[in-house]
Amino acid sequence: MEAKTKDKKNRGILIATVVLGVLLILTVAFSIIFFYKRIKDARSILAMDKANTYDSYYVLITDNADSDFWQSVYEGAVEEAALHNAYVELLGTNLEETLSTQDLIRIALNSNVDGIIVEGDDNEEIVKLLLQENRDKKIPVVTVSDDNMDSKRISYIGVSSYNLGKEYGEQLTEYVKGNVDPADKCRVMVLMDDTFTLNSRSIILTAINESIEKDNLTDRIALSSQVVSSNKDYAAEEEIRSIFVGENSHSGPDVIICLSEKNTLCVYQTVVDYNKVGDVVIFGYYLSPTIKDAIDKDIISSSIVVDTNQMGKKSVEAMNEYEETGYVSEIYLIDADIATKENLDSFDVEGGGDGD
Repeated sequence: MEAKTKDKKNRGILIATVVLGVLLILTVAFSIIFFYKRIKDARSILAMDKANTYDSYYVLITDNADSDFWQSVYEGAVEEAALHNAYVELLGTNLEETLSTQDLIRIALNSNVDGIIVEGDDNEEIVKLLLQENRDKKIPVVTVSDDNMDSKRISYIGVSSYNLGKEYGEQLTEYVKGNVDPADKCRVMVLMDDTFTLNSRSIILTAINESIEKDNLTDRIALSSQVVSSNKDYAAEEEIRSIFVGENSHSGPDVIICLSEKNTLCVYQTVVDYNKVGDVVIFGYYLSPTIKDAIDKDIISSSIVVDTNQMGKKSVEAMNEYEETGYVSEIYLIDADIATKENLDSFDVEGGGDGD
């Protein structure tokens, strides 16, 4: 009798698992079909109005489209596109189901868009898509924020990884020399998104280490790094929380360097939630309204300010130049500044433009 009951229970679990699996597959398939149709419909609608026909149709792809950082990049791209009679779509927004960067690239390739602007990533599947599936289509690709030369992109738009590491390194050494007892060891952790290419991670850490060695602080600074998930719901929050409240939290960092807006916000929120304000120095990235307010309140020490609006404009400018001439500069470097409490009023948020 017990065996029959157990057998029925197992069958029930199996049926429920199969049903849920089918529903998940159908949901993902529907989302992909929906986006494919959306792209095709957009082309049709635009073509119907002769007075408002666009010459080019580009898509911007990132796994963090809702962030202030990427919204500002998108706004810059749209502004520049208007000057060239082009249309730019931020692919993947307003969806209940989150699609991966790979899925979005596949949709763009199958829709034969005129250009793909994508956040650089050395994920093997992404590289394979851009190399193999795009071989015949030859859709131009521009990488933004982080580079991936293996993708055969026509151009990279972003901050120099070396310069970025150097900026953080100089901030770090200045802080240690002025605030840490020479007898103490300063524990420093660098947080990196998993979208960062291995090459970029290595260059950034090398530049930080060079600054440490230059100021003869090798014996006073213990530098470590941690890669944080960027494309899974709440994964980054959990991983960052464990740094401060996990089993190894007693040996947590004295200084934490964040290389993305998302990680900066996660660290800030965790420090506030767990009453760690003042226990850790935060060097952030980007200048959203929340980050600017945190700097003003002395919760975040400083933040690297990147002109994201210019980043978006340059990406479309590169696409347009390539379409017209068949050639384009391989790299467009974007300037970066440092926002502190002392100079905070000189910066606008969401793009880092000078407020003067």
